[in-house]
Amino acid sequence: MGHESTQIPETVRASELAALLGVTPSTVSHLATAGHLVKRGSRYALAESVARYCTYLRSPAARAGRVADAPADPLKAARIRFMEAQTARTELKAAREAGELLDRAAVEAAWRGILADVRAGLLAVPSRVGTRLPTLTAADLAEIAAEIRAALEALAAAPEAAQESDL
Repeated sequence: MGHESTQIPETVRASELAALLGVTPSTVSHLATAGHLVKRGSRYALAESVARYCTYLRSPAARAGRVADAPADPLKAARIRFMEAQTARTELKAAREAGELLDRAAVEAAWRGILADVRAGLLAVPSRVGTRLPTLTAADLAEIAAEIRAALEALAAAPEAAQESDL
């Protein structure tokens, strides 16, 4: 058995490269514009283009399903962004209807109720301790109450400081 020598051309036309990569000539043009293929004049460097295309396919952009980083036509790019926004909106609506999302106002109201109960429970600690430990003086109980109030005030101020740092 003899080995046949296959000559690989150095450069190819867009249509030939498209056929080799399994894409359209238009996609070849977009990929070249995005720097994922090597163009030499009106032709494409075959080996370098295939290597860059393989690197591109391993990239996060390709895994996300985008053909090229950005379409050359700004109108097409705007349509794509619009369609992606519509898709995201539809997915959010479906998730909300399926009960997979929570209403922000309802969650905040629930947490306000929980935290109000926690606050009331903590502020009641000195009087409960006073009934269980009659040896504590009024000054001792006042000091415990003051520490609890100081801790609650510090916790209440923490979200305000965090919101200011987010600005």
